[in-house]
Amino acid sequence: MKKFQIAILIFVVVFVVVVSGCTTTNTSNTSSSNNTSNSNASASNDVNIVVSYPGSWAVDVSGPFGYRPLQGTGNQTTNIGAVTESVTAAARKTDGSSDVLTVTITKGGKTLASQSTSAPYGGATAVAVGF
Repeated sequence: MKKFQIAILIFVVVFVVVVSGCTTTNTSNTSSSNNTSNSNASASNDVNIVVSYPGSWAVDVSGPFGYRPLQGTGNQTTNIGAVTESVTAAARKTDGSSDVLTVTITKGGKTLASQSTSAPYGGATAVAVGF
């Protein structure tokens, strides 16, 4: 029983460390009608998730780093770091608009994957593998 309690404690500590390292705070630039956010400076080897949509959205990002939820309003770019394997970005509209939502995965200024949707509450999933 004691080994089980220790295992649970270790799991909780690891989970808290992983979750705290996988959160991002976005800041908005309100000087234009299209908001652009950067969670941090982008190095040429860093992977970015780019959301182009005027309304509100949410994106579930997963890869070798684990899982990272993102949400926002307007156009935003989020740096997720130097990922070298695969990344999936599953975006969805949260406001029911028929405007086009596009989610793009980029690295070093190059587009690795991109998908779009215009369906109300629609979703689009971009998958970049082996880059």
